Amino acid sequence: MKKFIIKAKYRYKLGTQNSKKIRKKNYIPSIIYNKNKKNINIKIKYNSIWNIIKNKKKIKNIIIIIDIKKKKIICKIKEIQKHPFKNKILHIDFIR
Repeated sequence: MKKFIIKAKYRYKLGTQNSKKIRKKNYIPSIIYNKNKKNINIKIKYNSIWNIIKNKKKIKNIIIIIDIKKKKIICKIKEIQKHPFKNKILHIDFIR
């Protein structure tokens, strides 16, 4: 399995309108699901994740290390939500 490191920022404001604002700034709103801990809302630069998944067929087998303020979280992609007819990512769910 390949490992990739992605830098992310915490996302404090949630909701549809804030997600649209995040996307306009070329970020993808995302969430990291934790089994026994609180979920973490983040935003990731669009190009950093797009370069990883654009040519991969089995994206759920990729290990991604998310770096948030020098804290590293090892994750896998759970789900990617794409626009219905544009080839754009709208949201990514990670699982720890």
